[in-house]
Amino acid sequence: MTEADHTKAGWRSLLFVPATRPDRFAKAAASGADAVCVDLEDAVPPDAKDGAREEAVRFLTAPAAAGCQSVVRINSVRTESGLRDVLAILEVRPGGGFIAVPKIDSAEEVQWIDQLLTSAGVGLGIVAQIETLRGIENATAIAAASPRIAAIMFGGLDLAAELGSSVTWDALFRSRARVVHASALAGVPAIDMPFVDVGDPDGCAGEARRVQGLGFSAKMAIHPTQVPVINAAFSPTDEEVSQARRVIAALDEANAASAGVALLDGRMIERPVALAMRRVLARAR
Repeated sequence: MTEADHTKAGWRSLLFVPATRPDRFAKAAASGADAVCVDLEDAVPPDAKDGAREEAVRFLTAPAAAGCQSVVRINSVRTESGLRDVLAILEVRPGGGFIAVPKIDSAEEVQWIDQLLTSAGVGLGIVAQIETLRGIENATAIAAASPRIAAIMFGGLDLAAELGSSVTWDALFRSRARVVHASALAGVPAIDMPFVDVGDPDGCAGEARRVQGLGFSAKMAIHPTQVPVINAAFSPTDEEVSQARRVIAALDEANAASAGVALLDGRMIERPVALAMRRVLARAR
């Protein structure tokens, strides 16, 4: 990744691991997750931040595991710990990977981080986490704030606490939808919050399918057992892929004949349908 070319995060699953548990890093990378996020924020108590920071930086500078990208979630850049996190990363100048930045309130925060990374010649992508009332209000500007933004993460737990609401689908639906709209408008993927009941794989699968239908392209995981469940929910079935190919082929044939629209199985196929089918094929890849 160069300063001018910041890859969008084509992930289905993002598995979180506490930065205080370096013994779990390799296991997490072998779980099948598309990316592993070593967490310096919520998973690390204040008195353990310094030691955890060293482990997180070491993880970010090490070669990424095959098929699994490396992410470190720093603390909010409005805190001392967050500033120390940024300085530690700038000092080692990792050649690739991503930093997830929690509690983003404004586009200016993203732009400030971008400027620091650029001035230091660090080619990291930014995953901006929107989980505050101000962040939801400014979601559109945040998602478009920098070409470094690889994805937008929705943090429903912190948001619900600030709202004083429950963490139910109905309570968070409007905020989820605003994050998806902002991400789609900026052309970046949206990653949903974790499903906190590790012992309920059916509930995790159901929520993953629901947010996929809403427009999210990935979901956070907090345990390796959630990874295959989430990956399956965000991967199209063989039947969906086959149908998508049939639709695209029919439309390509119609375009070659200057017909503009096509008929397949008695249904008219137009551009919006074709776009949806191309997204299915993109998810399959």
